[in-house]
Amino acid sequence: MAAIHIEIVSVAPPYQAAQIKVSRFPLGSDTPKIKGIVTRILDAAAKDGLASDVFLQNEFFNNGRQQFDAHVAEWQPESGLGVWPDRPPPELWKTTDMFRMARGERVPLMYRVYRLGGGVKANAQALDLLLGSGMVMTVVHSGTIDKLLSYYKDTFLPTIKQENLRILPFYVPLLDTKSLHTSHDGDLSKWLGPGHLYLRESPGDNAILIVTDSDLNALLERAGAKRGGDNRWSIE
Repeated sequence: MAAIHIEIVSVAPPYQAAQIKVSRFPLGSDTPKIKGIVTRILDAAAKDGLASDVFLQNEFFNNGRQQFDAHVAEWQPESGLGVWPDRPPPELWKTTDMFRMARGERVPLMYRVYRLGGGVKANAQALDLLLGSGMVMTVVHSGTIDKLLSYYKDTFLPTIKQENLRILPFYVPLLDTKSLHTSHDGDLSKWLGPGHLYLRESPGDNAILIVTDSDLNALLERAGAKRGGDNRWSIE
């Protein structure tokens, strides 16, 4: 089986970032190997006093619908909104979007995200069952989940103008490699706030994106990755 490649993505300090490259979502035969290193990275990042919470991206819901439906009572999902902080604020469909869909383009109504209300057990179970589906986003953060979501609401709600999108229970940032490449000094600190490690399955990049304010090389080494150069690691 071929090695899984991890590429370092250049971002402004104190943050560091990388992407675990995959061929597609949902993952294929590499699922156990990738699940293993992601779990070890999250475990290494979740030091004393830090919590880890899982969010599920509804855009890719069909990849994990069966598992989600089977555990909805335990996971107690609540629906909120994902916000791309480097792009125009979310809006409902316009006439131009209708024409785009008529041409066959895929235009999400909005980037709905679920948070899990079932506690540590629900988060661990969702991560185990759905990592590799393209749905998963995880934030390792200081303080409580309420503190994290309060920060994100204070940060992102002022950018949203449409009233029917301003009444949702919570808002969370959506980042991809484009967001990282175009970010400036201070952007990641503003976007992530109390989040010390941000992990998102990014089907648009064919990658699992990791952003952290910790020593990323040390996290990768502790997780069992092998250095292959200044900007490249791998999982054998």
